[in-house]
Amino acid sequence: MKRIFCLILVGTLSATLLLTASASTATAAEDAELKQGQELFQAGNLNQALAVLRNFVQQSPDSPETAHASALIGRIFLQQHRYADALLYLQRISPVYRSPEVELLLGDGLIKTGEFKAGLQLLQPLLSEPLTSADKTTLYQALVIASTEEQQFLLTLFYLQRQLPFSLNPAEILAQSHQILQSRLNDVDLAEAAFMWQETAIGQDARLQLARRALVQQQPDQARQHLQKLFASSVTFPYWQDAEQLLQRTSVDNWLSRDSIGVLLPLSGDYASYGELVKKGLELALREHNKTRLPARFIYQDTAIAGVTSAQLVSRLTDDDKVMAVIGPLLGTTAGEAAQRAQQEMVPMVTLAQTEGLPEIGNFIFRDTLTATQQVKALADYALATEHISFSILRPENRLGKKMTELFVAEMQRAGGEIVDIISYPEDSTDFRTQIQQLLWEDRKVEIPKTSTEIEDEKGIQKLEYPLAPFHALFIPDYADRISQIAPQLMFYGIKDVTLLGINGWNSPELIGGAGRFLKSAVFIDTFYPDSKKPEVQRFMELYRQTYKEEPTFLEAQGFDIATLLLQIINDPEVVNRDDLRRKLVDLNNYLGVTGTTGFDLYGEAIKNLYLLKIKRGRVVESQ
Repeated sequence: MKRIFCLILVGTLSATLLLTASASTATAAEDAELKQGQELFQAGNLNQALAVLRNFVQQSPDSPETAHASALIGRIFLQQHRYADALLYLQRISPVYRSPEVELLLGDGLIKTGEFKAGLQLLQPLLSEPLTSADKTTLYQALVIASTEEQQFLLTLFYLQRQLPFSLNPAEILAQSHQILQSRLNDVDLAEAAFMWQETAIGQDARLQLARRALVQQQPDQARQHLQKLFASSVTFPYWQDAEQLLQRTSVDNWLSRDSIGVLLPLSGDYASYGELVKKGLELALREHNKTRLPARFIYQDTAIAGVTSAQLVSRLTDDDKVMAVIGPLLGTTAGEAAQRAQQEMVPMVTLAQTEGLPEIGNFIFRDTLTATQQVKALADYALATEHISFSILRPENRLGKKMTELFVAEMQRAGGEIVDIISYPEDSTDFRTQIQQLLWEDRKVEIPKTSTEIEDEKGIQKLEYPLAPFHALFIPDYADRISQIAPQLMFYGIKDVTLLGINGWNSPELIGGAGRFLKSAVFIDTFYPDSKKPEVQRFMELYRQTYKEEPTFLEAQGFDIATLLLQIINDPEVVNRDDLRRKLVDLNNYLGVTGTTGFDLYGEAIKNLYLLKIKRGRVVESQ
């Protein structure tokens, strides 16, 4: 019996030893694989590291090191901007194994995918954790993005201040804080920022902005007090020159000219003709204003002068001419830097340029023009409301065609319309047969219907053998001269029972003369319609015709609109400084603009009532 027991014990021990040896071998292999993945990552071979680490996680789901491997996979995906993939691995890590590093990566991924509030909640507790310098930088950068998106701007400044010691480019951090201090804080929060971060560069900048706002509100003594505190400090910051210029301005009595508005237009060079058209509208409004009210004046600066930047022109208008507001620029090439300087000078600017992001520069920047986004949304709303649900796009191969197409596709995705096809053509095309064949999904040549090939339907009525278009409406973002060539060919090659959708570039007499009879089912958009029955439009048309003995275009109407609006505001006895004028623009509501402007949204973009137009009996009329 003893012998049998001993044999059993020996067998059990042997099996245990074998299993232990086998497990040790497996653990050693796992450790080697994880180490290999880490070394590949450190060497910058991210794709190879991913392959090894993902295999490790798949083969060893219960390993204590799985959380570490998943975290490393998440870090690689974040570096590759594959945020959804990163979250997939990071969120699988059990909360028990979530180290501060994992929480950081997870929070960063959430913020990168737009989950700003959740990301903030996850990352804020990590401020006191012992992270590496690189991870500290990632933490602060993510917190800056999230707090900005959540409009918690004092928090943003806090995180920027914390980020400064870890940054290799502190000037970039101070530029970010400068933009927030200039335009994102109210007066109370700005004062708090100056107090919270006194004796720091951000605090100095906050003090500068307090002085600037005091001067804009015509409180030079208070502005000087802020500046004297700033100059008494030994802390350096990048905007000393601005502070010195502001101090000089506080010593000038009556520095603001309440009857003056600056204007930035191209008055020479290639675009002078456009600038002159806007100027005609401005002068017409000024002439009417000065007949019955205290005289005002426009001070013009030519944006086409070589060697002078639009930012310098803004400073001339604000410092030398002391204007209340600035109209312009007209061209996108000069608008960005002008808007940046106007925001810095805290002078309201109403620009005419279509450059993206202008109103977002700051709270003193407004835009009154018809944007691509507004056009596309109005067309999409009309088409879907009239039960057009499928769309194709025929676009020119240029920047306009690309931009309008991107916006139209995005709007349709949002609203639930179907995009069937996007077909492009060279900008200088005159023959569109190939593109029309593609729209009709035809691989063969289109045979032109002739009388001999006409067939009779069951009732004996003759019909042409045209193919049926696989969409309800066709969007063509181009100008009237090109549409005059495209429209007849659409009909000629078989696209006839669809609605054509067009941008404001269609609205031209050239369209009627060249292709009016082929556009019976076309609808296009614009913000100015000379034959409108609206009283404000009829009054403008009468004034313009009497004064200039010609017909106005959109540019003259646009100039008249902006001038009339600003002249009314500066004539208001409650408006004594630039900030008062800015607030009037913000609060504008139900204004009756010639070009459809009714007010401005939260970002400073004009809110417009647009015209849907069509061609009927050889005339452009409103679509009912």
